[in-house]
Amino acid sequence: MAQIGAFKQTKTGYEGTIATLHMNRKVKFVPNDNKKSDESPDYFIKAGFSDFGAAWKERSKGEDPMDYLSVKLDCPTLSKPISAALFEREDGADLVWNRERKAGS
Repeated sequence: MAQIGAFKQTKTGYEGTIATLHMNRKVKFVPNDNKKSDESPDYFIKAGFSDFGAAWKERSKGEDPMDYLSVKLDCPTLSKPISAALFEREDGADLVWNRERKAGS
């Protein structure tokens, strides 16, 4: 997994920067206060006034389960959506992503 963002928790969500070789954007995770169903995102991700993605609360499986946000980022400059995860740490949160492996790799 590669870190592509660092965030601080705010009263309502998270604020920080997503930085890759081709992108450097300040973004906010804004709570979805009007969820229509359990499948609706828990957060909308905003870059300025633009929508940049969404995030859902998840819990990992295994011996030491942990809470995290499953993140989907998408915008016209990306060739396809990016799946990532936001993990809290003591003084903030880290956004990480993994490249999908091709079948048979």
